[in-house]
Order: sequence, then structure tokens, then C-alpha cells
Amino acid sequence: TKVQAERYKVLSRLGKGGMGEVMAVRDDVVGREVALKRIRRTDPSDRLIARFLREATVQGRLEHPSIVPLYDIGRDASGLPYFTMKKLAGTTLAKVFGGDRRDFSLQRLLRAFVDVCLAIEFAHVRGVIHRDLKPDNIVLGEFGEVSVLDWGVAKVIGEPDGEFGDVHSGSQDGENPTATVPGTVVGTPGYMSPEQVRGDADIDGRADVYALGCLLFEILAG
Repeated sequence: TKVQAERYKVLSRLGKGGMGEVMAVRDDVVGREVALKRIRRTDPSDRLIARFLREATVQGRLEHPSIVPLYDIGRDASGLPYFTMKKLAGTTLAKVFGGDRRDFSLQRLLRAFVDVCLAIEFAHVRGVIHRDLKPDNIVLGEFGEVSVLDWGVAKVIGEPDGEFGDVHSGSQDGENPTATVPGTVVGTPGYMSPEQVRGDADIDGRADVYALGCLLFEILAG
């Protein structure tokens, strides 16, 4: 609606991914800055829109201190969908690994790792498998908080997966032509379990546990 379209004022772009971009916006109704994710394409297919909305609803059903809360789902003036969520302040684990670790003691990193494990356990209990755990998707906040990002390729147990989930997280256009083909690899090289590399359709929470093991190795080995 027009009211929804005028609610958010774009301030800057925070980042972009395979099918969307995340903007810092001002919510004029509540009076705060939030993050707004939208599709980058101006003419997305129905399948891409469905995948985008699926990401929002998967993230929205997981209410946990280490999973970014969803605030709102709507459509802009041109009819394209968006969703808003908490705007994070902090640094990704990838930047910690790639830079100066003196501000992040081993104890702090291990505490953060435990928080990630608890968030993933929470998701697994609710039938959601992340499938793309990696340092880029973990944010260490300025006040000790830890957040697990990007549920765009999550697998939901008991729901159809092939139409939306089977796509590389690094796809540049979000319209991978093999996205509906069983056996497509989902995840990020270096963190994928063997069953993900094989493209198995029936993966479960153990795939996330494998990725957590990779993260723990990096924390301990530097």
C-alpha cells in the first residue's frame, strides 16, 4: 500500500547477496533505523518472489536471541516484496578471522560459538536446517550479542524443498537455472558436509553440525 511504501526512508545500502540487497532505512512510524531486504531485480519471476518470501517466513518463525528478528513484510510502490528486521551493529566472524583478533579473545569467540550452537539447536527442534553456516553469516555484536544470518537456503523438514531451496547461496542473479533440479549443491565450499557436496536431498541437522565443526576448527586453529 501507499502507506507502507512511504513508511521507510532509505539511508544507505548495507550489503547485497545472490537475489537481494539489504538497505539501512528509517522507520518513520516507530522512529528507528532498521534493515530492509528487497529483491535487486526490477522484474523478478514468480519463483524468485516465492523464494524471497519463503526466506522471510522461515526467519520470522524462529524467535531466538541469536536469530535476527523479523519486523514486517510488505510490498513497495511497484509491488515488489520486502521485509524489515533488526539492524545489526558489529562485525562478522569472517572479518575477525581475516583481521586483527586481539579484540576477540579465544574465550569470547568460544562463547560466541556456543551461542551459535544454541541458536542452531533451536532451529533444528523446529524443523529448520540452515545449510549455509559460515563466518560471513555470523555477526558478533558490540555488546556481546551474537547473530546467525541468512536463512535464504534453509531446509524446512516436511515442506517441499526443490522449488526454492536447491540453489547456490553465492548465485549472482538469484535465477540459477538448475535451482529446481534435485542434486544441486547447496552451501559454501569449505563448510559443506559430504552429503551436501553430493547433493543429497534428504540431509538433516547433521549437515549444520559439520559446518559448526569447521567453524570451531577455525576458532581454535586461527
